Amino acid sequence: MDVRGFIHDSLKKLEILGIDAVNAESTLIKTIFSMPADMLGDMEEKEILDLILDNLGMGVRDEETGALFCVSGQIYTFDMEVSDIERMYTDFLEGLSKLVKDDFTFTDIEEDVSNVDFASGTGVQTIRFRCNHKACRYDAKAEYDWFDTGMLAYVNQVIRECGTGKCLYVTSDGWQNCILFYQTGEWARRFQELFGVVLEMA
Repeated sequence: MDVRGFIHDSLKKLEILGIDAVNAESTLIKTIFSMPADMLGDMEEKEILDLILDNLGMGVRDEETGALFCVSGQIYTFDMEVSDIERMYTDFLEGLSKLVKDDFTFTDIEEDVSNVDFASGTGVQTIRFRCNHKACRYDAKAEYDWFDTGMLAYVNQVIRECGTGKCLYVTSDGWQNCILFYQTGEWARRFQELFGVVLEMA
């Protein structure tokens, strides 16, 4: 497979979908080709696409300000095995805000870990927040440092109730990263036509 050509073609397809990432092509090529050659040579197209989406959507924090930055404002990718357990859902909502932009604001975020047994990795981690001033609460099932994907379904329900015509669509990178889009059903179908990948409603 011509990996460079595939990266170029994939970015062009994303451009058709309204995601402008062509300027990131050289950076993507450098990052992807930093992988061991034998590993890269064994990868299928879907795996290369996952790497592209991961790199475009992964949030990076500024070391000085702590501000979260994503290469693309239309893709949000996060690792479901989380380093900062006590803030995992707060950080998720912050990243999600980069995706939904002005349609939704997440405020008054409080994360309660008082009912989590960190030694056994069990319990309930409660996240309270306001979405466009609506009070929301989700009781996440604690499982060591893993993100409870039920939070995706809960937030998507809140978003759908607001009637913007868009919702969260999700796919996996085949490892442990979750790749999110905030788009219409028609957009998700077009993505499938162009890439052969089915996006699930979160």
